[in-house]
Amino acid sequence: MDNLLIITTSHDIAVAETVAARLEQYRVVFFDPTLVDPIAASALRNAEFVAWNACPDYPALVAAAHADAHAFEAALDAELRELLPEASLAGWQHLNLFYFFLGHRWYNGLWKDVLGKLREHKPHVFLCDNPSTYYWPSFVPALLLLQLLRTMEIPFSAVKYGARPEEADVVINFGESEAGPYDVLSHLPTCFYDAAHFSAELQASGKTNLHIEPKYWGVPFEATAKTNLMRLHHQQALSGGAPPLAALAERLEARLDALLAPYIATPEYRARQARQLSTLYQCQVVDLHALERHFHTHKPGKLLLSDHDAGFHGPLLSFAARHRIPVLMVPHAKTSEDIEFDYGDVTMLTHPMQGLPLFNSRRQRLRHQTLPYVENFGASSAPPGPLKTVGLLLNGISLNGIMCTEFSVYLAGIARIAAWCAEHGITLRIRCRQAQSLIEIIERACGADADAMRACLVGSLSQFAQSIDLCLMYDAPTNADIEFLRTAVPILNPIPAPLSKAEAATADSRIVPRASVEATLAQLDDFRDDANNLHIFAMAQFADYVSLFKQTCALRRLL
Repeated sequence: MDNLLIITTSHDIAVAETVAARLEQYRVVFFDPTLVDPIAASALRNAEFVAWNACPDYPALVAAAHADAHAFEAALDAELRELLPEASLAGWQHLNLFYFFLGHRWYNGLWKDVLGKLREHKPHVFLCDNPSTYYWPSFVPALLLLQLLRTMEIPFSAVKYGARPEEADVVINFGESEAGPYDVLSHLPTCFYDAAHFSAELQASGKTNLHIEPKYWGVPFEATAKTNLMRLHHQQALSGGAPPLAALAERLEARLDALLAPYIATPEYRARQARQLSTLYQCQVVDLHALERHFHTHKPGKLLLSDHDAGFHGPLLSFAARHRIPVLMVPHAKTSEDIEFDYGDVTMLTHPMQGLPLFNSRRQRLRHQTLPYVENFGASSAPPGPLKTVGLLLNGISLNGIMCTEFSVYLAGIARIAAWCAEHGITLRIRCRQAQSLIEIIERACGADADAMRACLVGSLSQFAQSIDLCLMYDAPTNADIEFLRTAVPILNPIPAPLSKAEAATADSRIVPRASVEATLAQLDDFRDDANNLHIFAMAQFADYVSLFKQTCALRRLL
């Protein structure tokens, strides 16, 4: 039987190279187009990309994964309410569970579709030996394949790799003494680009704050005082009235194992996933009681949180809800999506480019205010020459192999844009996402020059913006549109397939027009026919963008 090395994510490549070195003959198969370039650069040979054209519709997949996570949480919450009468666990692990169900739905479908093609081969499967956590590599994709191979009695080889030390058992360390009066309790994981701005605004407000350092994705942040982290077993016994942690742990693991049974058939791995989730929930319960104990005398006036839950949001929002403390939530990446908690006293603070209104888990619309992010605006009233150079800005298309757009449709749109440019003698400059370059595939599909695409990756986005006459922000919009809008480089958003709500929320389509590829090219025909039409559009778009800042309110005032 032929040896068939199955690559799921980029993390598989290194271990696959080791296995391949021991085999006389082998073929490699993979299903994520963003792996074409890294596999070509590796020691692996005889590699074939297989496009899964029967993949699920991404917006429907996202909605289903959220629904799965909500149902899972509701079942768990009902089981544990007698042990935790003071809090609901709904939303506490929603982000983790969402990515678990997203990956499970995707890979369960993929493997069932390709399984028949594996019968004449000996599959080599690479299993990243970690429970599912957020969107990081885990054993779930490979395990689903191994379970199907066993069911179909197809011989295989499996290689484990990448096991990480246990890291679920981490809690907030508030120290022994009760807190003094703080105006703000802050926690801002993942705010990599704007942490300095948020920190400066808090300092300008004159408010005192206690800052909770995150377990993951910490950013520099000025604070009156900061917490650190400690292991769960170092935490002292909970205050009076708290449920015994041992009883909670036992009930959690049993219930989680039962709830996971339809999804993970292998008992050992199901137990590991249940144990990891159980530990996370236990730590969050400890955090909730630590918040109550630490702020027993003096409650913070407000909470300032990132919209990206790195593990502490559940207890923080439950604490805020119990004591009716207002919550301000800032985006980790300028714009936000709906939150998965039911607390209503949350005000979402976003960049003015926020594309859609925001809701909590009860579908109640949240208060929303835009912030005046610091930007330098610049535009010239001089009329432009004819349209000569179009930039095509590509977003990331997959996350751990889960495709946001069916690839044949995605690639067809790029080929159509390239053909239009070639037909009209217009230079097309393609800037891929650096970690997902797609250079080899695009070169084969539409004849784009690979060296020219690599050259577009050199230099800043600002330099790229100033090298083109117009930008096409392709498929799901990103906050990169700001770089074009603030300097009056006209920008459009052609989409080859419908967007999920979270993708659509990233940009205001009234400012950056969103349309099909064909409709966008029709608009480009108008700009090509009359350069003044392009100038009028660019000036109006720039003015509309700047006008968004008229209704902003500084974070310092809201604090």
